Order: sequence, then C-alpha cells, then structure tokens
Amino acid sequence: MKIPRFIANLFGRPSAQEKPEGEAPPRRSRILYQFLLVTLAVSVIPLLASSYKLMKINRTFLEDELLALHSQVAHSTAGEISTAMSTILGDMELVAKGQGGDSPLNRNDRERAMIFYLDQFPEIIRLTQYSSGGKELARVFRVGRSKVPPIDQKLIKKAVEESTAGKTFISDPVMLPKQHVPIIVVGYPIYGRDGSIRSMLLGEVTLQRVQEIVERINIRRQGNAYVVDRRGILIAHRSLDRVAKAEDMSSVEIVGKFLLAGVSAGTIPFRNKMGEDMVGSYANVKGLGWGVVVQEPRRDAYITLRQMTIQTLIWAIVAIFAAMIASTLLAIRLARPIGVLAAGAMSLARGNFHERVKVSSKNELGQLAQSFNYMASQVELHDKNLRELFISTTKALAAAIDAKDPYTRGHSQRVAQISLELAKEMGLSPSEQQKVNIAALLHDVGKIGIEDVILKKPTKLTEEEYGIIQQHPRWGAMIMGHIRQLKDIIPGIKYHHERLDGTGYPEKLSGTQIPLLARIIAVADTFDAMTSDRLYQKAMDTQFVADKLVEWQGTRYDPAVVAAMIRVYPRIINT
Repeated sequence: MKIPRFIANLFGRPSAQEKPEGEAPPRRSRILYQFLLVTLAVSVIPLLASSYKLMKINRTFLEDELLALHSQVAHSTAGEISTAMSTILGDMELVAKGQGGDSPLNRNDRERAMIFYLDQFPEIIRLTQYSSGGKELARVFRVGRSKVPPIDQKLIKKAVEESTAGKTFISDPVMLPKQHVPIIVVGYPIYGRDGSIRSMLLGEVTLQRVQEIVERINIRRQGNAYVVDRRGILIAHRSLDRVAKAEDMSSVEIVGKFLLAGVSAGTIPFRNKMGEDMVGSYANVKGLGWGVVVQEPRRDAYITLRQMTIQTLIWAIVAIFAAMIASTLLAIRLARPIGVLAAGAMSLARGNFHERVKVSSKNELGQLAQSFNYMASQVELHDKNLRELFISTTKALAAAIDAKDPYTRGHSQRVAQISLELAKEMGLSPSEQQKVNIAALLHDVGKIGIEDVILKKPTKLTEEEYGIIQQHPRWGAMIMGHIRQLKDIIPGIKYHHERLDGTGYPEKLSGTQIPLLARIIAVADTFDAMTSDRLYQKAMDTQFVADKLVEWQGTRYDPAVVAAMIRVYPRIINT
C-alpha cells in the first residue's frame, strides 16, 4: 500500500519510495586556472620557508608531549587503582564493623550475616571469621567460587596474629591455582562493645577491578600498561596468562628502577624481556607499594614525529592551494546564490516543506529565490491540509468505533488528549508526542471486529466472551499493520493492556518489555474508563482513581507514567 509523503513526514521519516536518487555534480569553470597560476608564483616560496620553520617547532613540541603523555597516563592509572583499592578496603572495614558487638551467635547466624555483605560487595569472594586464638568461627563464599583453592595456612596465621593485635593486615597479591586474577588477603580486628578484640575477619578480595582498569589502557597501536607489586611480580596485565604465571618482572629495567626508587619518574627508554626498544613511565600506587608501568614500542612512540613531518609537508601544499583559492572568491560569490537555490530545492524534495532560501541578490537570481519561496509556502500549506485531513480521518475512525457502545462515546478522543498531556509532561519529543496521540486515538480500533452483543452486554461476560474482548489489541495491531508508515504506533495499540507484573494481555509482557508508548496509553485508558459511566459501573471520583493508580504503580502501571498522571490530572479535569 503506497502511503502519501505527509503520513511518513508525520512521524519524522521521508517515504522510502520517494527518496532522491542522487545529486548532480556541481559544474566548475576553467576560467579559474589563470588565477591559480598567478597565486602559485607569489605564494610557494614564502609558504615553503614558513613550513620548514613550523616543522622544527612542532618536532620539539611533540617530543615534550610524548614525555608528558606517558607520565600522565601512569599517574592517572595509579590514582584510579589507588581509589579503587581504597574503596574495596573500606568495604572490608565496613564488613568487619558489621560483625562487632557482644551478642552470642552460632556459626549459622554468623554466616547468614556475612552472606549479606557478599551480595553488596562483588570484589569479596570469601569471608572467614576467626577467634582470637585462630579457631574458625564462620566461613562464607560467593556463589560459583566454592571451588577456589584455600589460601596458605601460614598466611592465615600471620593475618590472625596481626589482626588480633589490633592491626589491619593486607597481604601481597596471591595467585591461587587455576585462577587468572590474583587476590589479596585482608584482615581486620572485630571489637566488642567494651573495645576489646573479640575476633577477626579475614577477607579474600579479587583484583579483578585492577585488571579491568589496566585492560582499558591503550596508547596508540601497541602501548599498554601493567601493574607489579612491591616484589616486582606481575599482578595485572592485558595478558591473563602472564598474570596467572605470577611472572617476575624485576629484571626489566624500568621495573628495577621502580623497585629501587619506589617513587615516580619521567619517561625513560628501556628494553623489555623480548629485547624490544621501549619507552615508558612508572608511578607508585599510594598505600600499597605497587607500581604502574606504562610502555609502548619506541618505533610507535616516535611515529608521530615522522607523521608530523609528512603532515607538515602536506599542509604546506594545502596552504598553497588555499592561497590560490583566495583568487577565486569573486567567481564563488557569483556561484553561491545558485548553490543556495539548489540546496533549497533538494531540501524541499526531501520533504522539508518549511525550507526557505535567503538570496540577497537584486538581479534575476533574487527574483528566482522569491519564486522558490512562494512555491515552498504553497507546498507547505498543501502538506498541512493533508496532515489535518489525516488527523480528522483518524478521529472519525476512533469516534465510529466508540459509537458502537454509547457508554464509550468520546473515549478514544479523551484517552488521546490525556496521553498527549502525559507525553508532554514526561518530556517526549514532538514527533514522539505525535505518535502517542495517533496510537491513543486508535488504541481500540480492534473492537471493530467484536460483535455488538458482546460489547453492549449489560451482564457479566462469560470466559469465552472475555477471551474475545482480550483479542482486540491484537486485532487492532493487525488492522493498522498493513500501513507501513504507521508501524511505530502499532506497539501502543497492541500492548496497551499489558501490565508491568506480566498479568496483562495479549502477550503477558512485563517491565520494560512493554513499550513506553503502551505504558502511557494504559494509564490514560484506565483513568478515563474509571472516571466515565459504563454499563458495569458508575463514574468514580477522580481523586479516588488517582489514588488507585498510585496503588497499582509498579504492578500494573509504570511508576514514571503514574507520577506524570498525578501531576497533570487536575488540569485535565478542569479543561
């Protein structure tokens, strides 16, 4: 079915059948060649001289920028890791404080309390509570992590000793067997109400967040970052295999400098384990003694300088041509009005009927522009009339459907008005508001296929009759589905009786599966139905209906739409 352009434009898209096939290439005049030759003679020598000077300045600048980039990335990455680890350690401290107090709890009670914190803090994979004597009181682990191998008993003993002495224990990163990301073991003392240490909490924390931070670092083609601990052991790298092997990086020159100095430094040249020439920088992760190394191959780092030289030469040539273009301004000024008219005509052809051109010429071109604008205004008026005809026809169709039941006369128009107010209140765009308006007008179009004996039945419907009523959204979608340009409104027609909890019809959608268009119409439909006289009920008080909508939000209706309804219904009932 071929639909007029105005219907497609109504929803912000041009009709597919009427897309312009292409644009004619602009004509160029050969009279410009003489201007170009003259400009070339007077501009090439000074431009080449200035380009050479510019290359020297840019080379010095880019070398400084290269040095600063590595240092900046290293410091910012170290800062991000430090912040992330501070947050994780703060989470562990919060868990420890949550286990405080003197209440006697059995093992099951303790584990239930600790499971809550596992749900809150995803970096914690296992929690164990020990008495001050080292006896295990409770242990919980994250779902899916039950097979993670236990940590070394010596490490546990050391953590218990320091924690029961009132110290916070943080281990060096540990790589457990069959794991790809290391963990750290964190121990905190648990105090009673009298301030004495009652027990201690041992948490195993994954360094997955550190790994994710490192994996995001990319510098040009092959530049990357990695993290080593205070021993020079690799604990985060884009290659998880190398991390899993706990690779010793202390032999790498830049790591050795970090381990020796323990503080940040500028960009330095070095060689990696494969003997490649690299440049990089390192920075200290405060509070942990870890080091972040940012590196890239030296050939990649200085490729920018080579590209800069080439680019400068290219831009010198471009500048020469730019100087020649200056001599063509007069010709361009003559051609510009024609280009404006051509662009305006193409825009008009695409359906932008509000298009007008501005040409200040007082000659024949100016007169042509005035004629074009008059034509565009006439086309726009015709398009407006067609739009109004379409809307009027849609309203007439909705009124005809409502007229099948005297108790629903005017229902579709009222639902459309309420839906439009909701769309405006929720900040939808004008095109989306238009979709809401049309979909709401036609939301009950499927009732055209339901017999009057069912629609007008004054008594309770049978189960079979109610099943037929429930099909009207699907039938409405089928009827309007033949009009391709109206496909965006079909979800509003088909799903306006769905509920957020999945108990609606026809497809029992739930939550955000229900399109926003349908969620808006559902609230408007319910409000009008409950505040209007029907065969089976009298009109209800609007405040009562508003309260019921609030009661049903989250189960039947979208809370955001209900909130908008509560704000707009006072002015709706007063209009």
